[in-house]
Amino acid sequence: MSQENPFGPRKINMQELFLNSLGSFIAGIIGSLIIIIIMLIFGNTFNISGKIIDENLGTTTNNMFPFVLSIIGLIGTSTTMFLNYIFLRLTSPERYKKNTIITGQIAFFIVLSYIFITPLYIFAGNMSYGNIMIVFLGHTLINIFGTSIIIEVLNNYRYILTGLYGSFIGLFISIILTVMIFFYLSTGYAKLISLLFLLPLISTTTTFFKQLFELMYYKYNHFSNLDQLGDIFYQIEIQEKQDFQEAIEKDTI
Repeated sequence: MSQENPFGPRKINMQELFLNSLGSFIAGIIGSLIIIIIMLIFGNTFNISGKIIDENLGTTTNNMFPFVLSIIGLIGTSTTMFLNYIFLRLTSPERYKKNTIITGQIAFFIVLSYIFITPLYIFAGNMSYGNIMIVFLGHTLINIFGTSIIIEVLNNYRYILTGLYGSFIGLFISIILTVMIFFYLSTGYAKLISLLFLLPLISTTTTFFKQLFELMYYKYNHFSNLDQLGDIFYQIEIQEKQDFQEAIEKDTI
């Protein structure tokens, strides 16, 4: 068994894993509650569920309706993302730092993704209001995955690959669960309600499997003393220097 390496992968235990996952779940619940509150406040104006039902019966679509839903989705997902990082800072303060640069990058990514995905909301919504729910799911998956990558890159750059691979695993599991649940439901109203539960599900699943991968890699490193994913940029630099030195030696022969 190897000694604890201060420069190795960060030690993580099951308690921290579940606390971080719980924080992501709470962040998702709060984001969903905000969406519900907005729907209730402006329910008489937008009548979201009613419009989806009417549209399924053949009523003409409203061009502004998809845009309104995209804004509601933006508010809900943004709340979840920022709260998720706040909870991570509370449960793992030695790793996730309070930094305006990181917060700014998260905000920039959220705004950038919204700018590019808004035309999809409008285009898909003008075809069918039911399509907006699919776009919302894609928007949520992109936001959670993207912010997860940004958080790991800026907080864990020495082991960026563990965060990257872990985030991909969380993304794939989230997609599988989301597709199974969403397309299992038959009615548009049931799918609309399911969106409120899928936000915390995606957030929790991504965090859980990302950190589960990090826990497994930490155990692997601890018992084998092998570290293929550690400080990858330094490894690349060393390899390039070796290749350069070998090229010089060949030229001098």
